Amino acid sequence: MIRSLFLVCVFMAFIGGGFAAPFVATLGYVWVDTFRPQGVAYIILNQIPVALVMGCAAFGSYLFSDRRYPPRMTLITGLTITMCIWMTATCLWAQVPDAAWSKWNWAFKTVMFSAFIPLVIRSRVQIEAFAQTFLFSLAANFIPFGLKTMISGGGYGRNLGLMSGDANLAEGGLLSTFCLMAIPLAFHLAKHTQIIPRLRIMPLGYLALAGLALATTIGTYERSALIGLVVMGAIMIMRSRRKILFALFAAVVAAGIIYQTSAGWGQRMSTMEDPTADTSALTRLLVWEWTYRFTLTHPFGGGFQSYIIDRLEYPDGAVETGRAFHSIYFEVLGEQGWPGLAMFLAIAGSTMLNLIRLSRRTRKIPELAWCADMSDALQASLAVFLTAGAFVGIACQPPFWYFIAMSVSLREYVRRVEQPPQAEGWRARALPMAAASASAGQPPPWRRPALGRTAR
Repeated sequence: MIRSLFLVCVFMAFIGGGFAAPFVATLGYVWVDTFRPQGVAYIILNQIPVALVMGCAAFGSYLFSDRRYPPRMTLITGLTITMCIWMTATCLWAQVPDAAWSKWNWAFKTVMFSAFIPLVIRSRVQIEAFAQTFLFSLAANFIPFGLKTMISGGGYGRNLGLMSGDANLAEGGLLSTFCLMAIPLAFHLAKHTQIIPRLRIMPLGYLALAGLALATTIGTYERSALIGLVVMGAIMIMRSRRKILFALFAAVVAAGIIYQTSAGWGQRMSTMEDPTADTSALTRLLVWEWTYRFTLTHPFGGGFQSYIIDRLEYPDGAVETGRAFHSIYFEVLGEQGWPGLAMFLAIAGSTMLNLIRLSRRTRKIPELAWCADMSDALQASLAVFLTAGAFVGIACQPPFWYFIAMSVSLREYVRRVEQPPQAEGWRARALPMAAASASAGQPPPWRRPALGRTAR
């Protein structure tokens, strides 16, 4: 009862804060979409459409109070909106209409809201608040899971977090992937946070969150998580100034967590050597083959949840139907067809390319060093999603689209600093140097030699 009342207070605080600062309502939607209070509350929040209420508050507060200086229509935003339109269109010829519209109901809102986020999240404080909200909302699920893993050793299919069942963050493949995506973000916030007081122990708190996220990832016993972990570790080691020390530290931490897990972890990982020896791995291969053949005759996809009609024939003669795609790429291909897959890959590829360019452009500018580091963190997180997600069907889940939106907000922030308009209000407060230079008609000293024509 006390937990439910506390969650109600948090929910109302986001609603109330949205009236004073419209972007707070957007943070509230991220909290609802990531933490999912309706799944752990016993009263009130489990009886009302909390996501709908918070979403309406976010859109309403922006339309009535915060329509200043909208960002440009970027390629990524345009592709995201086009993706929303195409997702809706595929429901018209869906193989399983009722199931398709049921998934569309939440998938469409997730993708469309990611296109809305850059309209509201614009300043450095707002970008950081968005990242903090996502991290701590997810942490509420992986902190208990990570602690229990370090005590009991974890296990495949075990619900050690707040959620129960086999959906959302209670599903190991989804939870482990999102935990890995949160680790680079935690390292970035430990170094650059402005919202949380910079006490000496503050970085240790973020490192602890990263450690618990890693423990949760290993404790799920998910093989896709191992692939994502290798990719994330390689990226972070390459970008570390002390590569050998960082690699040794990471190896010791990972070894300690693995030691605490049971021998079942090693046995499950060993099944990756021969996919045909494991029923789960073999099923993935058969589903992917069926999906490819299906889209040869249905190039525009079969709509959401089209996997329900699949038919798999095993080598021993057994036949099974209705097995999920188990891959973000085959999920998009089977549901949205080749056009949908092309848009999905274009969004991911354009985002990664923009982040790489942004990191290179801002790395040597002290005032924008945090942008370079955040760009690197987002790159690492997206790389984890695009590799680990190759074995988990989570293409429409919110975190991926939130990271896409954060990259757009970050890029637009840098653009506004490079080309500051004559403005007052939150711009002048969030970017004092840029505002002062704009009033003088000249860019700040660091911008001229460091950026030159590339800033245009």
